Amino acid sequence: MDNTVIILCIALVVIVLVWTFSRSRSILESWAKENGYQILSSEIRLFSRGPFFWTASNNQVVYYVTVQTSDGTVKQGWARCGSWWWGVFLNQVEIRWDE
Repeated sequence: MDNTVIILCIALVVIVLVWTFSRSRSILESWAKENGYQILSSEIRLFSRGPFFWTASNNQVVYYVTVQTSDGTVKQGWARCGSWWWGVFLNQVEIRWDE
């Protein structure tokens, strides 16, 4: 029985992580579409969170993104998806563009 509990806990953690990252990607893609951006690349940043290092909660997902605007300009920066308390249950994205 002990092995069953451990396996169920591990499975639950994996399911939650997969859902969280999938949901954050969906939030990021919606944000890009609403703002007329095309995502050229995006990298989840678990440890190196750039300007969000001290201000992102464990409920939020931070990406380093490269986007192209409708006029062809390429921009890079940091995107924080989700809210402090509710995480990726809320469709929030905060961007800090590189200079």
